[in-house]
Formats: sequence, C-alpha cells, structure tokens
Amino acid sequence: MATRVAHPRLTAETFDALVARNGDRFDAELIRGEVVVTPPDDPVGSSTVLELLGRIFVWQRARDDGSLLLPDVFVKLPPDTTVGPDLAWWSASRRPPIVRGPIRVVPDWVAEVLSPSTRENDLGPKREDYLAAGVRELWLVDPADRSITLVDADGREQRAGSRCTSTVLDGFSVETDALFLD
Repeated sequence: MATRVAHPRLTAETFDALVARNGDRFDAELIRGEVVVTPPDDPVGSSTVLELLGRIFVWQRARDDGSLLLPDVFVKLPPDTTVGPDLAWWSASRRPPIVRGPIRVVPDWVAEVLSPSTRENDLGPKREDYLAAGVRELWLVDPADRSITLVDADGREQRAGSRCTSTVLDGFSVETDALFLD
C-alpha cells in the first residue's frame, strides 16, 4: 500500500517570500497550500523538455506575433498554488509583464513532462488546478511510454498519435517520437 507523503503547509505569502529570498529560484512548488519539493529532472525528462521547447520556440519566432513562451517559471494559480510548469505559453493578447517574481497571468497552454518525482502531482492536483484556473490546453508528455496526452479546457483527454497538433498554438504540431531521444 502506498503511503501519502505529508507536505508542509504554507500561506501563499510566506511561499512567495521564500522564493524571493532565494532569488526567485526555489526547488519546490506550492500546490493547494502544500510545499512540494521538485528536484531537478532526470536526463530523459530534461532532454524531452528541451526538444519540445526548441520546436515551439522556432514556431513562435516564425510567427513573430508577440506571444510568450517560458520554461520553468513560477505561475500563480488561485487561490493558494504556485507552480513551475515545464513550459508555459501566453498569446500576445494575454502576455504577462516580464518582472521578478511569479507570473500572475494564467498561461493559455502548458506542458508538463512526467517524471517519477512529479508524475503524481502533474496528473492529479496540478492538472485539475491548471484547468480550473483557465489553461486552454495542457500537454502531458510521458517519456516512459513515449506519448503525449492533450487535455482541453473542459478536461477532455486525447492521446496523440504519431503527430501531435495543438488547438491553442495555431499551426503548431510535432512528431511525437521526435521529442524522445534514445
């Protein structure tokens, strides 16, 4: 039987102060008021994030539309959650200001690369909180089974086939296998 890990509880204000005191770098997230340690990714997850980041970056630069793509930044989700999505994208009309501290505008699109240390939270409370906050599309990228699951704003899931096409990143698609290095 699995044992549930007890995480310390903090207010959002106290968590923000800890993050600020550490130069806006902190290897933890605040998920529903609980501090959850987020260790660095393993090489498999890290390479998958980098492959996806590179492909979306090229797509975004070609469009030159004022949208914003950021990896590994803190994003505040109401009421008491501060997460660090692997990748987050904002359309030009919803682009947040680039300032120190967590971003307070909910992304239009988020990708989470599932790893052994983050899988449970990515598939559970973070998935629920992203959708409740207004993320329009969530990609759950799973290097373990070389798959991408797209989750729309209504929580409907669709597993991508050999090509994954976004409904939010207009005109962006990627060959699923291309994200997973051997």
